[in-house]
Amino acid sequence: MPGPTKDDIHALHVVTRLNVGGIARYLAMAPEAVVLLVRGKVEPHETEAVWDGRQIVLPALRRGVHPVRDAIAYRQLRRLLAREKPMVVHTHASKAGALGRLAARSLGVPWVHTFHGHVLDGYFGPQVGWFVRVAERLLARGEGAVTATGPGTAGELERHLGVPVPVLPPGITMPPPAPDARARLRREWGNPERVALAVGRAAEVKDHARFVAAARGAKYLPVIAGADHVPGALALGHVEAMQDVYAAADVVVSSSRREGTPFALLEAAWCGIPVVATPVGDTAWIVGKGGLVMDDLGGGLQRLRDRFLREEMGAQAARSVRKRFPAHAVAPRLLALYESLKT
Repeated sequence: MPGPTKDDIHALHVVTRLNVGGIARYLAMAPEAVVLLVRGKVEPHETEAVWDGRQIVLPALRRGVHPVRDAIAYRQLRRLLAREKPMVVHTHASKAGALGRLAARSLGVPWVHTFHGHVLDGYFGPQVGWFVRVAERLLARGEGAVTATGPGTAGELERHLGVPVPVLPPGITMPPPAPDARARLRREWGNPERVALAVGRAAEVKDHARFVAAARGAKYLPVIAGADHVPGALALGHVEAMQDVYAAADVVVSSSRREGTPFALLEAAWCGIPVVATPVGDTAWIVGKGGLVMDDLGGGLQRLRDRFLREEMGAQAARSVRKRFPAHAVAPRLLALYESLKT
């Protein structure tokens, strides 16, 4: 018997902003489960992701606490929900999660909130951190479901929030690189012997400085996609054809201090590139035997100077990601969860 479709379930998704990143990539794998996307605007330094489906932009929906603007965004969301009458409201990111769930609860609409990472510890000082955890515990109650994109994040959330947190994994697919991508980009980068690639915005939590130091110490050229002007690295800024950049790299490195389910590691695996990553969030779950998860990034890069080991791990990564994270499975999982909330 076929499962539910978006024609059966009117699911309205709310995101704080649709910048190029994990949330946008997650939703791109499941357009069948998104009838309407409601989003705020990206920050001035961010690149906006493309969304081809129906969407509404609420300029008042922004990151950061601003009581007047947040009140406006809440009223706009509540008015929108009352007009659209969705069967389910699905929120992503902290601000959209708070305002969207409050608006849904006020109208008696079931909700889902997905944590693609979290800020419940390690982001704020003691007082603000305590307030955020209390607020999230209260928001996690009611007629809805808190979900996570990986088991590491889910376990941390269950500990903080005291509710079950099912895992709804992402999916991944990418086009093949251009036939000449590796040779062309390596020439543009000065024909380095080895290239280590990091992917992520210029944020303190990404710890790009640690990546640069480890890469240079192990005699790799450090290349960063998604950030500009990182000292000591070749910073590419936003890149459209990331499959070409992955093809030109020897190793992908994640130096993050905190992570959820990093999409860059899924993409690296899809492209058959081994990974060296810090042991945070869901990195070990993603990487498996397709790389090294360790605090000593420099030591991991030293080990992967061995070309045969890189090729072996890269092949394992590609096989694993295709089996464990199929893109076609994302929408049915979401629609099944929405269906369960209707009954």
